Amino acid sequence: MDYKQILERLSAIRAKKNLSARELGKILGNSDTYIYKIEDGSIILSVPKLLEILEVLEVPVEEFFYKNIQQYREDMEVQNILRTLSKEEFKALMLLLERKK
Repeated sequence: MDYKQILERLSAIRAKKNLSARELGKILGNSDTYIYKIEDGSIILSVPKLLEILEVLEVPVEEFFYKNIQQYREDMEVQNILRTLSKEEFKALMLLLERKK
């Protein structure tokens, strides 16, 4: 993920949370235009500030950087289910999946 994609993803998440750039800036204790300037590339976003923004938006870092953010929660749910399987159940599932190829 490059810097432009980080900014685009940040903007999309903020919008999905129904939070304006101005509101987010105020929550963070910055100026009304701070987030706009980050999102348009006028201000370079630091890692600590990104982490602070993600905390406010209630988005885990690993979810933010996940290759397909829309798929993250479902993939994590599958991983959690897989962790609960016994070795025998896991082997049976793998055999079933291999047959579907």
